[in-house]
Amino acid sequence: MKRLLIAFVLVSCALMVGCAATVKRPNAPADALAIPASATSTIYLLVKSDQGHDQSEDWELFRAEWRTAMARVASAAGRNFVHLDAMPAVFDEPGTFVTVDVNDYRYLSAGARYGFGVMTGNAYIDADAEFFVVPEMQKAGSRKYATSSTAWQGVFSAMTSKQVEAITEQMLKDIDSR
Repeated sequence: MKRLLIAFVLVSCALMVGCAATVKRPNAPADALAIPASATSTIYLLVKSDQGHDQSEDWELFRAEWRTAMARVASAAGRNFVHLDAMPAVFDEPGTFVTVDVNDYRYLSAGARYGFGVMTGNAYIDADAEFFVVPEMQKAGSRKYATSSTAWQGVFSAMTSKQVEAITEQMLKDIDSR
């Protein structure tokens, strides 16, 4: 019985290795973002789509994933986070404004993945982000972010929530990479 329990735990751990999402980056290394330390205490985030994805029925669920993930990542790093639904006329305090333009995505919830397994298909995100130092709106740089899951990972593949969280973690690392 003890061996069976140990085998079960080992197999479970091996299967969960696929749970993490990996952010794909272009092959060429990007220059560090020009963000002074004084502008890193508050992160402003605007998620939009110039490709018409904002008309999709799951767009608001997708944006909620960004709001939740960035709030969690920023809080863990001791930062303030402000989610924006539209471009503000002015910014209340100094910080870094990140505008994410979603080129393409496929929203996949954990419930859909666990309920229907690999038949639900793969989640993915392809987005471009521009970083600005505010309140001056001085452009600090841009980045491309992409993630995807694969059916080979089964029900443990990274759903949209894990992919968005991986991107927001990478964004914070990019902001801090001065």
